[in-house]
Amino acid sequence: MSGRRLILAIHEDTNAGAAVVRGGEILAAVAEERLTRRKFQPGFPTRAVEEVLRLAGTTLDDVDLVAGNRFHFLPRILPGRAAIEGEHDLFGPVHKAWLTLQRRFARGGPEAIVAETLSRRALARRFGRPVSLVDHHTAHAWSAWVTSPFPEALAVSVDNMGDGYAARIFRFTGGRCEPLWSSDAVASPGQFYGEISQLLGFHVLMAGKVTGLAARGDPRRAYPLMERLFSLDPSGTSFRLPPLWPKARRLGVFRALRRFSREDIAAAAQKRLEDVLVDWVRRALRETGLRHLVLAGGVFANVMVNHRLWCLPEVDGLFVHPAMSDQGIAVGAAFAAQEGAQGLHSGPIPHVFLGPGYSDEEIGRTLEESGLRYEEAPDVDAAVADHILRGRVVARFTGRMEYGPRALGHRSILYHTGDATVNHWLNRRLRRSEFMPFAPATLAEHAAACYEGYGPGVADTARFMTITFPCTEEMRRSSPAVVHLGGTARPQVVHEEADPGYYRILRRVHEATGIPSIVNTSFNMHGEPIVCTPSDA
Repeated sequence: MSGRRLILAIHEDTNAGAAVVRGGEILAAVAEERLTRRKFQPGFPTRAVEEVLRLAGTTLDDVDLVAGNRFHFLPRILPGRAAIEGEHDLFGPVHKAWLTLQRRFARGGPEAIVAETLSRRALARRFGRPVSLVDHHTAHAWSAWVTSPFPEALAVSVDNMGDGYAARIFRFTGGRCEPLWSSDAVASPGQFYGEISQLLGFHVLMAGKVTGLAARGDPRRAYPLMERLFSLDPSGTSFRLPPLWPKARRLGVFRALRRFSREDIAAAAQKRLEDVLVDWVRRALRETGLRHLVLAGGVFANVMVNHRLWCLPEVDGLFVHPAMSDQGIAVGAAFAAQEGAQGLHSGPIPHVFLGPGYSDEEIGRTLEESGLRYEEAPDVDAAVADHILRGRVVARFTGRMEYGPRALGHRSILYHTGDATVNHWLNRRLRRSEFMPFAPATLAEHAAACYEGYGPGVADTARFMTITFPCTEEMRRSSPAVVHLGGTARPQVVHEEADPGYYRILRRVHEATGIPSIVNTSFNMHGEPIVCTPSDA
């Protein structure tokens, strides 16, 4: 019965979080940031651990195993540590020193043995339970495969770094995970994209803004310089960046980039990231003969990369784990700790509503304390749809909070898709960068009529706003609010069985207007995590 063990899994450092898993079922998963209200909250996930145990209706005494990453020893031996000053300055000495140490971890040896021993002992002492340590990228890979619809797949994990590596490729066959290729922490796609993000004035953890800005630029102008910053090594199985320590944002290639506009720099970086990753993954697909691709790691928050991979002729199916960032590490570590367990297999994740939920009484008390005027609608979903049809902005708070970085209807701001100006005035009110596009939520039965390239092989990942598609002519005409420059959109395809209330809202809007989509953007102000509690809302 090892596959039915109750596992508490954690991830420390940036995007800290916790999950409770039994077999292949995720009982609860929460990011620490939603509870502390500090975006990308680093450090030990103290509050998330308490919350997932509560949501799972269990206690630590019932937990059979604690799972975590191999080398994340600092948050374990320094419980008060939230962050090290300078660790997210990719050009700074602290980050470079940490990358160098990570590379040594990847090579094994005394440093890796000491770090892993410290990690194991610290977790065992804190929880008093048996401990399983899982490689960071292996956890990403398991999170993507178990929640995918594919029995066999090529699993790809790419982010800035974790447990010594920046990227790894695995083969999943027969319920087993076989590592194939790796690129160490210094040779990192995430490092490359993060450096460009910093050069453009964005925090490295907000590198997604580069993707939004890229649509406004011409990639050809600065592309030759990007080729010098990021490429494949001669073997084609790992990446190559310029030497780490001499790099400075005011020297060399980075200095040369300053003669280009921010938009052209972003466009060139985006294209280079896509081109190199596509070549890397395509080679692995051809060598293994696998035709299903599952993805996780922060770089796969980049929906344009995901679309390029989906368009490969070698790919019949693609799935991106809905918590592709390090918010998904805890879930993946729990799955990986059960490798070979009877009954652990892949299968589409039914939904991502795995966080806290609140009763009508709790919401009512919060409303009374707030002093806001309110009324109780006999049919809330119909009332929401009617407000949208009247051109009003609706902030929807219902049920359990979403797992992962996307708001998917339970903590979302909703609006109709016909107002092409909404991207400017609503982003301004939310204090967000106005070039970041809003996303559509679309009825599943109309998705193929709205998005070119949508089909069975990618339908599961399209449920979670993790891939972009070119919009059809009708979609561009009827829903300008959610069509980005270049004619693309990043949809959430809504199925009735996964979220009946949300589906009813969309269906009512469609029946009244003939448009099967609404705007869905996250319920938060700029710089804040998505709301969690009624008082946050």
